[in-house]
Amino acid sequence: MHPRQLLAAIALVAFCAAGLLGCGEPSQTAPPSGGATSAALCDEHGIASCPFCSPELLDSMGFCAGHGVPEAICTRCRDDLEPAFRAQNDWCAGHGLPESQCEACNPGVLDKWQPMAGKAPAKAPAKASARTDVAGPCTEHEVRNCPFCSPALLEEMGFCKGHGVPEAVCTKCRDDLEEAFRSEGDWCAEHGLPESHCEACNPGTLEKYQTSYVTPTKPAELPAFAVLRQDVPRVQAFPSLTCTTDSSVIRLTTSSVADRVGMLVEEVQRGKLRKSLEAPATVAFDSRSHARLAPRAAGTVIEVRRDLGDEVQAGEVLLVLDSAALGVAQSELLQAAARVGLWEQNSQREAGLLEKGLSTQKDSLEAETKLVESRIALAAAEQRLANLGLTREQIAAVQDGGRATSQLSITAPFSGVVVSLDAVLGELVTPERSVIGVADTSNMWAMLDVDQTEIRLVERGQPVLLNVEGWPGETLGGRVTWLSSDVDRRTRTVKVRAEFENPEGILRAMGFGTAKIVTRDVQDAVLIPKDAVQWEGCCNVAFERVSATEFLPRKLRLGYDTGDHYEVLSGLSGGESVVTQGSFLLKTELQKGSIGAGCCEVDYLNG
Repeated sequence: MHPRQLLAAIALVAFCAAGLLGCGEPSQTAPPSGGATSAALCDEHGIASCPFCSPELLDSMGFCAGHGVPEAICTRCRDDLEPAFRAQNDWCAGHGLPESQCEACNPGVLDKWQPMAGKAPAKAPAKASARTDVAGPCTEHEVRNCPFCSPALLEEMGFCKGHGVPEAVCTKCRDDLEEAFRSEGDWCAEHGLPESHCEACNPGTLEKYQTSYVTPTKPAELPAFAVLRQDVPRVQAFPSLTCTTDSSVIRLTTSSVADRVGMLVEEVQRGKLRKSLEAPATVAFDSRSHARLAPRAAGTVIEVRRDLGDEVQAGEVLLVLDSAALGVAQSELLQAAARVGLWEQNSQREAGLLEKGLSTQKDSLEAETKLVESRIALAAAEQRLANLGLTREQIAAVQDGGRATSQLSITAPFSGVVVSLDAVLGELVTPERSVIGVADTSNMWAMLDVDQTEIRLVERGQPVLLNVEGWPGETLGGRVTWLSSDVDRRTRTVKVRAEFENPEGILRAMGFGTAKIVTRDVQDAVLIPKDAVQWEGCCNVAFERVSATEFLPRKLRLGYDTGDHYEVLSGLSGGESVVTQGSFLLKTELQKGSIGAGCCEVDYLNG
């Protein structure tokens, strides 16, 4: 194979390992060389000279010697590439560059590009331009894309953000320019760059280029899924659909190689997985069975029949008040009832006289009208008494007895315990203040403050284990019944309610405790040792040993972190033998660009 063809093949395969291929058809409008500002934007990524859609740019745009990667994918020289790399879930936020280029996180990841170092870029297709010296070396300086002979390149090739000069004259990115600058008498030997670029010798000399730095055109809006995934932690990342990692095979030259490098293998286990999150909790009464009672009308306390802690039954009298308003309302009821009786008799008498011709139609209608009005007044009087808390039976008893009383009783709405009492004999109480509280303490609530970063793990119906202060060793079990729709503006937590049975009275309102919400409880989970999982640029992978010399990379979707293991949601089913110690070496082989043909021979491990 021709050396240049080999170079292009290595570049394409390495991009596949980083999850950058399979993103669309090559752009027909992007030129193979030149700056990002001179080419049309690709439809999928919204960038010019797109290396994702046109992999041939890796060869044609040359090598960035300053940063050790092809110029086409150098994010430190091209600031329009970052959103596209993030969309591929290939971004190291800690160091501000693609994960597939981050030596700090993945030592040796740039080794795959070293064959390109020192090679001139491939000849680019001729552009529709009158200038012919852009693609080939110029005759005076013998430099391809010569900025001395073609000053227009300063604008066309864009700005090198990494070194503060136009890309066309950046000697740190283009190692073919040094001799040309030396021939122009523009070279600082002490600092290894042109005198006209040397800030150490000439402070402020780079300011002349700042006006040429134009913020790149805003890239096209990324798909919604890309925005959602760009900051996802590695262990939560979904396997890339376009990555061909799991179609590769890594073979050792001999079976003894694994022993010499200290490679260890463990079996993927299946077992019980219980994952929980902790949150502070405050105990409260069940609001559906907790009542703070106030009188329906103002009155003086004349009798307190129940004390704090007393158990009461539904309808039982708790307090008795002397209320003038009640006496007035009962008197109005008796008056209204008497008027109804009177007008019923009068109406019947007028109807009889009308039949005998002894009365007029007008007198009969007036009698019926008064009867209707009196009945309306009676209904209104009954409703006033009902508003004061009297039942239908009590209202009927007032009418039957024909006697008004001012004694107003406060009764229990349900069975429970008296939990508050704020009434003193002889005190005047009003409807604005509660005087006694009743609660059913057989069921209690716990209000949990869950951090908003963990609320996505909580669902209604999940089990909750509660330990309260004052009862060490006692654990109560309940379930989540409600999640708040609001986030507390001060604590940035979300309220979660859990319900508990409390037959022994351990839970007391306003008590504090710690709750554990069981967010996952699986009896037969697939668990893999943490040491077996490696991040290879776009996917979490584990290496399954299928023979003494063959290892298959398996793309994984991971679940919970149990401490020593990860839960495997897809990629392995349990029982497989995976490499733990030594898995990083296999990942390095996977990223060297020698995958794609289905085999990676690692002869050097034999030495």
